[in-house]
Amino acid sequence: MRSVAKVFGILLAVIAVIGLALGSFMLVLYGFVEQYAAHYTYVVGFKKPGDGCGNNKLSVSRVTGEPLVCGVVGSPGRLPGFTDEQNAEVIALSKELGADGFQPGEREQVQQRVDQIVASLPPDRLPQHPWLWGWKLGVIGLAGAAVVAGVVKVAVRRS
Repeated sequence: MRSVAKVFGILLAVIAVIGLALGSFMLVLYGFVEQYAAHYTYVVGFKKPGDGCGNNKLSVSRVTGEPLVCGVVGSPGRLPGFTDEQNAEVIALSKELGADGFQPGEREQVQQRVDQIVASLPPDRLPQHPWLWGWKLGVIGLAGAAVVAGVVKVAVRRS
């Protein structure tokens, strides 16, 4: 009876370590991918007509300044956390400056306006959670992976 309990305990410990390892891996992957994607959240993409939108939430034509239709549903992009009026303002500025193709510096004007709006957004309208997202999740995942490595090292030494 004692050996059955010991085997059951070992099996339970192995399952827990595997679960911790998988969870840690997912946190690392999700956290750092989320952090990478955040770099594109508020960057306007200036693309040639027919190009994909890439990671940008809003992409506009280099030729006309018109917003490009992207995604599965085929709708123009929207910047997260922006009101309808703020999105319309950015698109109107893009159309105005890009009507005859963007001249040097005009793309930067569009991006600067987006940056100004982002700076004025309240934290609850930003897509990232203010205290635990992105690289912080990745670091927690790495810490979990270190725990798993330590447990495996101790287990290997004892056997």
